[in-house]
Amino acid sequence: MEQLRDTKLTPNLTVLLYGPPGTGKTSLTRGFAKKYDIPICIVESDRLVSPLLGDTIKNIRGVVELSAEIAKERGAFVLFFDEIDAIGSERSNIHEVGEIKRAVISFLQVIDRVNYEGVPLAIFGATNHQHQLDSAIWRRFTFHFEFNFPNYHLRKLIIEAFVNKVKKAKIGVDDTIFSNLNDEYEEFQVSAKELQNKLGRNISEFDDSVLWDEITKRSKNEGLLKLTYGYSGSDIERGTKVALLKAISSERLTYEIFYSSMRLVGGTAIHVERQDVLSSSKIIANRTKASEKGRKNLPRPPEI
Repeated sequence: MEQLRDTKLTPNLTVLLYGPPGTGKTSLTRGFAKKYDIPICIVESDRLVSPLLGDTIKNIRGVVELSAEIAKERGAFVLFFDEIDAIGSERSNIHEVGEIKRAVISFLQVIDRVNYEGVPLAIFGATNHQHQLDSAIWRRFTFHFEFNFPNYHLRKLIIEAFVNKVKKAKIGVDDTIFSNLNDEYEEFQVSAKELQNKLGRNISEFDDSVLWDEITKRSKNEGLLKLTYGYSGSDIERGTKVALLKAISSERLTYEIFYSSMRLVGGTAIHVERQDVLSSSKIIANRTKASEKGRKNLPRPPEI
């Protein structure tokens, strides 16, 4: 601490998390607070906005000042603003009213005050609409973390984790769910490795259609990894819950039940705004006619 004082620089932790909904922004913040045993307050930013003149500013200041007091008493505190774009929209936006513009300025001021006074308050913000944020909001947050849709490696792990939860609930689970998932994953791995060797670069399913073209050549079968392209972790969780409800009557979760439930809930990628997809999700931008034909049964993200 003496060394920090000598530098005359006040350390602070401000983190901006951005990306599509359901990709783990809130979960990461909760996990951070839990790991370091720090109390946390999650604020739904849109609830701070009031139609009454001046109330929005009062609400913002009240939340931050109360959190700052708790941080001083407890030694540390995490204040998390969910959907921070509700109070941090770009001030040059002609559609924003004066009250919101004043709210942005007020928010910037309270963050500056917390940082200047060296209050042990960590401020996290999350948004699904990062393109709407005021540039000054970006500058106030020291760390920026982008969240994207999980690739097929992560989707496999997420699916396995949720299916294992069903198993622990003493509901029968067909082994074909795991075996089919493993077989499909191996096909993806082989295709990706051969392409990497051939092209001399890493291959991502979100960069272009080359991986999907190769996979389609190898296998016409529809599997869970193909189906859940463009799904968030939350989408997979919702699909598992639907499957669980269907499995209760038969007392067994089959591959068919699980697959149809995942198809039923759909993926977030087909619902996010076009500009969100361009800036954060990096979903395939240009697909060739051959790719379109080969992947006609896959859930399609928005055309760009």
